[in-house]
Amino acid sequence: MTDSWDAFAGALQEESSLLMRVHDAAQRLTKALVSNNLTEISAAERELDSARQTYQSASGKRRGMQVRGFGSLTLRQVCGYAPRAMWPVLGQRIQELTTTSIALGITTNNNKSLIIGGMERLMKVTAALQKAHNDGPGTYKRRGFVPPPTNSVLLSSKV
Repeated sequence: MTDSWDAFAGALQEESSLLMRVHDAAQRLTKALVSNNLTEISAAERELDSARQTYQSASGKRRGMQVRGFGSLTLRQVCGYAPRAMWPVLGQRIQELTTTSIALGITTNNNKSLIIGGMERLMKVTAALQKAHNDGPGTYKRRGFVPPPTNSVLLSSKV
């Protein structure tokens, strides 16, 4: 394998487009979490994992080229050594990676918040069901214990 500036620019382009694919998959997961559709959530999770693995492979390829050629220099420093004609393209790729990384971080944090909120809601519902089941002995009827009418298991959306 020969490491050339053209190959490096191609690897950087591939990494940028795959990172955008990861971001788009994360956005679809956000929409699935908001719609609360289990099949959509599962499909979006699988798509996100696939996109993430593909991106990591491309990123590793580019980082390998970078380390072989320039050691521990940052991506911005490496692009500074590129031929002058490539500077605009490489600068654009760095900007795309930076912007998409920030957007992906925000989307990931939103997804985590949605998941945590759903888990908290589930815990509240479970606690309310347990309380309704355990409060008071209930009234004995021929077929067993019946909870008093004040212990409804119907919950409002504010629980």
